Amino acid sequence: MSSNVPVQSLLAFPWNLKSQDSSSQNQPKFPKSFVWQRDDIGQPKEKLHAPVIDLEGFFKGDKVAIEQASKLLNVACMEHGFFQVINHRVDPRLLEEAYNRLDDFFKLPIDGKLKALKKPGTMWGFSQAHADRFSTNLPWKETLSFPYSAKNPKLMVLDYFTSVLGSDFEPMG
Repeated sequence: MSSNVPVQSLLAFPWNLKSQDSSSQNQPKFPKSFVWQRDDIGQPKEKLHAPVIDLEGFFKGDKVAIEQASKLLNVACMEHGFFQVINHRVDPRLLEEAYNRLDDFFKLPIDGKLKALKKPGTMWGFSQAHADRFSTNLPWKETLSFPYSAKNPKLMVLDYFTSVLGSDFEPMG
């Protein structure tokens, strides 16, 4: 039996295993260690709503709205660890381009991503989930961290991607 599960066998998430039949040779496959059975994940006790931070008042200079957003941001960081920002004025085309460039990286085969592997003692690079803590049911996570400085943002980010991944990744910088 194959140690991989065809993508076709998975529903929206890798743990939604429908079948382990690997009869289709042309289908991309996930390692079985990333496929979680529904019984293994349990059910959430409640639905978690991501806190929403609205920056519209910030841009208008509304001191009450700024204070409210600051307090909500503090609570979101302390209690949830994440939040959603709206009315941030980031150009939607820029966001779309950023997502496209990230896709360029994360769709690389593993040997391509490993060129940016985070080295011990550094803050920047590619890393996968802390898979060494598990023998089965591995979490499905990959991250790419890179340096940024407001003093020289364009050159710093561009230099990182081109020096680590090559000139093909200049648009990502």
